[in-house]
Amino acid sequence: MKIKLLIAAVSVAISGSAVATNGYFLPGFGFRSQGMGGVGIAYGRDSLSTAANPANVVNLGMRADLGFGVFNPERHAALGAGTGVAGGASPFGFSGNVESDLKYFVVPEMGMTMPLSEKLSVGMAVAANGGMNTTFADNIFSTFGVPPRSEKVGVDMMQLLVPLSAGYKLNEDHALGASLVFAATRFRAYGLRQFADFTNLSIDPTRVTNNGFDYSYGAGVHLGWLGDFMGDRLTLGLNYSSRTYMTKFDKYRGLFAEQGDFDIPENYGIGIAFKPVKNLVVAADIMRINYNDIASIGNRGPGTAIANNAIDGVNAIPTFTPPFGTANPDFAKQLGADGGLGFGWDNQTVYKLGVQYGVSSRLQVRAGFNYGKSPIPDDQVTFNTLAPAVVEKHYSLGFTYKANDNLELTGTYMYVASNVQTNCVQNIVGCVQIDMHQNVFGVSAGWILDPGLSEYGDTASSLADYEFGTSNFYMGLGLGRSKASEWSDPSAFYSTSSAVAGQTARVAIDDTNLGWKVYGGYSLNRNIGIEAGFVDFQDVVSSAGFTLPTARSVYTDQKHEAWTLAAVGTLPIFKDFSLIGKLGMASWKSKMKAQRIVQGALTQAAAEIVGKEGADLFYGAGLGYEILDGLSLRAEWERFDIDDENVDLLSAGLTVKF
Repeated sequence: MKIKLLIAAVSVAISGSAVATNGYFLPGFGFRSQGMGGVGIAYGRDSLSTAANPANVVNLGMRADLGFGVFNPERHAALGAGTGVAGGASPFGFSGNVESDLKYFVVPEMGMTMPLSEKLSVGMAVAANGGMNTTFADNIFSTFGVPPRSEKVGVDMMQLLVPLSAGYKLNEDHALGASLVFAATRFRAYGLRQFADFTNLSIDPTRVTNNGFDYSYGAGVHLGWLGDFMGDRLTLGLNYSSRTYMTKFDKYRGLFAEQGDFDIPENYGIGIAFKPVKNLVVAADIMRINYNDIASIGNRGPGTAIANNAIDGVNAIPTFTPPFGTANPDFAKQLGADGGLGFGWDNQTVYKLGVQYGVSSRLQVRAGFNYGKSPIPDDQVTFNTLAPAVVEKHYSLGFTYKANDNLELTGTYMYVASNVQTNCVQNIVGCVQIDMHQNVFGVSAGWILDPGLSEYGDTASSLADYEFGTSNFYMGLGLGRSKASEWSDPSAFYSTSSAVAGQTARVAIDDTNLGWKVYGGYSLNRNIGIEAGFVDFQDVVSSAGFTLPTARSVYTDQKHEAWTLAAVGTLPIFKDFSLIGKLGMASWKSKMKAQRIVQGALTQAAAEIVGKEGADLFYGAGLGYEILDGLSLRAEWERFDIDDENVDLLSAGLTVKF
């Protein structure tokens, strides 16, 4: 009961956390791991690494870790005529081209380890396993006005793991580990009344959608091995996680196969870590996730139509196939049945590669790459508009800064590249297109009470034992608010021919959003430096509603980003405080998407995408405060001139000198 209460409490704390990277699994456990592409089977140095391989616990000493991340997934889906493909319309009115509204999620992490003897160590971690989320304001599953287009549609799933681990050293070179993994999943679906209303589609139409959050609990087993070779220069690791058997989602027994069952799939992997020199680590993992074994995930959903009818002599549209409609329904495939329709995911193999370099006695920097082919087959994109887990390539950077012998700070940034899947002649809905990309930021703190293995594979206990030299280079990360102060009227995106005398419009503009930047620089001296970076201002959205001559509206979504190069001046004013000024050039890109809706029907011919790019001066000012030797807080205001529009970024973050 105490474990269940702990899981429930942490579930509430991270209730908004729902993302998808390797399928719906996170790319790695812990932000240190994610900075190296998610590796962790053969190389782990924080308590979260016990979730990747429980045998890691024997190397960690007594420590505790606590951190949080900000996930920024950008999800898009289009159905029927909304894809803009000629002849891709649905005969039943499924149509739309939408982006998910909720774009930022906070995910905490925590863990602790301690040795009980020279050979036996134990640990506990609390980590998000991943999840899925979509929140579409325009209901693309609305047909003939049911449900209304204005009724939001989407899903929200979050999954939490709490592994209780023990590791035992067989000898100096080999260790075994095991975890009892407790798990909790939270889920809700809304706006899917069309699925509930379809004749013979679900075994329980009242438990398909709009039933609020439901919770599922369960447990599984995780096993691991570590082996050191070549004088500890080479480490190999193996891990195996059993299927985690979960209680059923009773509120959604008419949606998920096997009457609401949603177990966590079995997964396993192999890892290798190599240390060619003392301060360099190269690690790689290969991981297999058996999604297809879980009926609610692996059962095939609506696929390519069996029979076709012509559309305007151009293309073809799908007709009913079981269990849709009333003609010869296949009751074994109903939503909620044992063989019921699912997401149709394949098993996934994930490849991870990470590099870590110790640049000084205090700082390690790392980079990584993670690749896993989308588990969604092209003919299974219909249901996956609700869970567009199509991303494949992940690129990451990170660092760990040791403030002293007992405290370390870790930061990570991961860019998850956009990937698009499109398929036409889909059953019922015609054409479907889904895509997603992500930005991930993470920061954590580690408290070391009794050190285990160092970053470099030995048992050195003091920073004084490591001297790799220092330099004038620095890097940093900033988060804040962006604002576009001179936004044009979105009503301009109606063509001149559509303008009618006497028409009235109501314009709404949301010109502020979460902006972020990463940067690196070199200090020529204590007052002058050169700095380069990348800035993402996120979206500026607007809408205009017209009342004459007919009810109609236009929506716009503009994205800004820029690469920067600047001269930076620093003026010390008090102890540890400095004024900062900068002047440089920004190479920017701006992309706007405009979409019109006339009398509730999407007018695809009127959709426009306008892209521009250029280079202009930018400038800024700020304040820096050195909180530790080589670690500073920085707050800045910067102004950019993008396409004759003033865009401001007010940010705060960390700068690390090494």
